[in-house]
Amino acid sequence: MNEELLQLPATISKVQTMGMGALRLQVDTQENLSEEMRAKIMGKYDKLGWFTFLVQNKIKPEDVVDLPEIRTEKSQKTPSERLRSVLFVLWKNEGEPGEFDDFYREKMNKMIDWVKTKLEPYEVQS
Repeated sequence: MNEELLQLPATISKVQTMGMGALRLQVDTQENLSEEMRAKIMGKYDKLGWFTFLVQNKIKPEDVVDLPEIRTEKSQKTPSERLRSVLFVLWKNEGEPGEFDDFYREKMNKMIDWVKTKLEPYEVQS
């Protein structure tokens, strides 16, 4: 088996919505893990990779070939993606009032209105 491929019985036990359509998953293993397997898992902590989940069967290395390149968040977010992420953190810090999408639209509308106050009045030429 591919040394980079980590395969063990597990259950997705919790799903939480995040900003920009992302999800946070909690995965619980279904057996007592050996020290070696725990070390492999800990070695992948906070690393960016692919999550593959197949119900009832083992994943074969040939099942996970030709994956597209992973875009790293730190260096490749657009300015609008960065702003949305920052607003998501603000929403969390304010105790998650309401739905994030409503919070996002409200804050964006306030910023748009602020920018509009900085514009010169547009004169219609007749």
